[in-house]
Amino acid sequence: MAHLWLPLPAEQVLYSGLPTDYYPWTEVYSDLTAQPRFSGVLEVKQNQYQGRSVWVGGELRGSYAPSGDLNLRSLSTAAQFARGSVSLSALDPAVAQLIWLCRDADQGELPLRWPDARDLLADRRFRGVLLSETSCSFWDDGRLLAGPLPQAGERLITITPRTRVAAPAPVAPALQGVQGLQGFWSEVLRASAPKVPVQALWSQLATRLADRHACLDPFAREVWYDGQSLQISPDVPLSEVREALLDQYRAILAQAGVALRSLPLTEARAHPLWAASGLEE
Repeated sequence: MAHLWLPLPAEQVLYSGLPTDYYPWTEVYSDLTAQPRFSGVLEVKQNQYQGRSVWVGGELRGSYAPSGDLNLRSLSTAAQFARGSVSLSALDPAVAQLIWLCRDADQGELPLRWPDARDLLADRRFRGVLLSETSCSFWDDGRLLAGPLPQAGERLITITPRTRVAAPAPVAPALQGVQGLQGFWSEVLRASAPKVPVQALWSQLATRLADRHACLDPFAREVWYDGQSLQISPDVPLSEVREALLDQYRAILAQAGVALRSLPLTEARAHPLWAASGLEE
């Protein structure tokens, strides 16, 4: 399957175009090993060959070329770049994740041009990549993460991750209410706590997100975490709580620099609410 080859943000290029004749693969891997929570992209080029590997929070998501998947940790694959050049860019974890997800993505054209489209992106809580004739920028929740903004009057193309969600299994009515939601998210938070300072980050990030999700306001005591379990007021609409908890948990992982896949969530993944939680992309 062909993959989309997006321009990388240029803000944190650690090195660019180093020849592998003088900077061998062993040195490249040593650089990566020295940064256990590295998020970013390793890019290699030689003649007509080029490849990328993407890391998020220290976890290798995978490797790909424009024509398909690669395994750059395979010696046979790396041999294609034995006399090529290597570049390494450090990125915000959310940007690195978008680069990985948008290698296979849906494309569309916005009905408005820049800067008129900015409010539309905010209203849609756009998550993806915005392309124009002169720019490539990365967005999450309608906010710019990285990359230059388009110039006035430019046409805009959106690149959005394709949804890879299997049809969820039917959820028993008892699990759809407050108690089911409390039990599921309590399990997620407890299982995350050994690797993520959940309790320490909860209040800080809840305050930050309260403008968007009023139920997270620590003073309102509608949704809070006591260090052991999640508590939800029965007066808050469950649709509002589900969205708020997903945003809160994603913010906690991003702040801690921890990838979801690295967490011991075996029991949570087996829970009937996992498929509908929005956690798996």
